[in-house]
Amino acid sequence: MDSKQALLNKYFIAPVEKTGKYTILIACVCLFLPGLYLWLFHGFFPPVNSLIEALIGVWSFAIVFSIVEPIIYFSLIGFGGTYMSFLTGNLVNLRLPISITAQQVAGTTEGSPEAEIVSTLGVAGSLIASQLVLTVGVLIFMPIIHKLNQAGTSVTAALNHVLPALLGAVAGMFIFRNAKLGIAPVSIGILVAFMSPKLPSSYAILPLVIISVLSARFMYCKGWVK
Repeated sequence: MDSKQALLNKYFIAPVEKTGKYTILIACVCLFLPGLYLWLFHGFFPPVNSLIEALIGVWSFAIVFSIVEPIIYFSLIGFGGTYMSFLTGNLVNLRLPISITAQQVAGTTEGSPEAEIVSTLGVAGSLIASQLVLTVGVLIFMPIIHKLNQAGTSVTAALNHVLPALLGAVAGMFIFRNAKLGIAPVSIGILVAFMSPKLPSSYAILPLVIISVLSARFMYCKGWVK
């Protein structure tokens, strides 16, 4: 094993994995605390039938996301970034663009030990910055935020396009770096969107990722990309 990778595994990956597992488990337990508090101290508990229906509805797509998203984003945001991003959220619209930008600014290669460290630092910095900005924003805009979020306002219409714009920007960064790699997944993705516009994105992401990897491997073996 490369000495650099061995040092990374010993002094970074191992402690991050240990800390990450504990923090994720603690977070999972904490998720139940508000509901337990309302039940034990105030007697609020939903009807069992309604609870089961809600759980089935959530689990039907949560199970898919729990398998698909770690596979997709791990190679982009690294080991430490994965733990922090899944713990705090905002993975696609904040952590992922910041991780990619940090790696590009630092000039690292995806999957390298340097990229692992840079991505983790970028995600950690985004957590601190976002919490500070969020706290200040809530304090300043709380008196008017309910008016801004009313249905039909220009702010609400604009917010509906934030995530597609971010995903498009991230995709654009990779496509411009090597346009050939985007031919197969982008073409098939557009075709699927036109043929099945109501298909949930969670069901289309994993097949498109597999197609992307296989097409990239095929092009590499043919010598079309380096």
